[in-house]
Amino acid sequence: MKKLLEPEIQNMNNIKSVAVVISTYNRKKYLNTILSQIKDQKVDDLSIFVIVIVDGSTDGTIESVKVNFPDVKLIIGTGNWWWTKCMNEGFKKAIELHADYILVLNDDTEIKPDYISSLWTDYRTLPDCAVLGSASVSIDPAGLIDFAGTRDMKLWCMKTTKYLSELTPLYSDFKGIFPTWTMNGRGSFFAVSLLEKIGMYDEKLVQYGSDDEFALRARKMGFSVYISWNAHVYNNLFMTSEGTAFRKDPFWKFIKSFGNPHSVNSLKKASYLYGKYGVKILTPFYLVYFFIGTIKAYLFKYRSI
Repeated sequence: MKKLLEPEIQNMNNIKSVAVVISTYNRKKYLNTILSQIKDQKVDDLSIFVIVIVDGSTDGTIESVKVNFPDVKLIIGTGNWWWTKCMNEGFKKAIELHADYILVLNDDTEIKPDYISSLWTDYRTLPDCAVLGSASVSIDPAGLIDFAGTRDMKLWCMKTTKYLSELTPLYSDFKGIFPTWTMNGRGSFFAVSLLEKIGMYDEKLVQYGSDDEFALRARKMGFSVYISWNAHVYNNLFMTSEGTAFRKDPFWKFIKSFGNPHSVNSLKKASYLYGKYGVKILTPFYLVYFFIGTIKAYLFKYRSI
């Protein structure tokens, strides 16, 4: 991994800098894996540095990063920042360090040695200030595509049409760059200048939804949003939010997740997001639709996982 050059030297050599921003909470083992993989990335015209936001970890994460990855820029949270605020604090640090671009990764993801190179190659074909996401492929069970972008979205009911059925097995022709309506935070790449134009992640969406909202806001303000099927992040599928339908948590825990503002199923999150991009007067009907649809997914989908 190349060290961050001073801005004036970067400009002289036409090297752009990328800040990889990762939030973590008590996942030292997984964090060490992704940090090692970032260190192995080699891109001739990019200078890569890492910002890790540690929010309340008690498993020795801070000490481990300091010893094993001394070049990583550490930000220590209060323990109550949650994902969205952690990301924004990381974005602020990236701006302070004069980064040109930001790459968002999760602490439990993995990447191959050519990942950033592939993403950068694709990004340079896009319009200025575009957002480029990465396809997400599961680690366990192996080789299932769990995010490949959305080709369409009906805003009145927030219903997306996905390019692929959920958890499609990875196949050889899975390649290309496609417009998308929604965005998975794992592997999002964009210019720092975009933050100056549309703002940072929406902290009212404390844990889930701010990545999708960021993509929707970018599109609404006239910026392009794409998904790369050439650059993959590998995801620990079952380490996502409790209550996620495919996890098949106990039914009582699944139902409880609708009242948890930090859950992917949060009705508060759904209400806020729909009020911002749907038809406000229809919000109560949308919440019923969301609730019933999520229960149906829990009961009838993902039987083969």
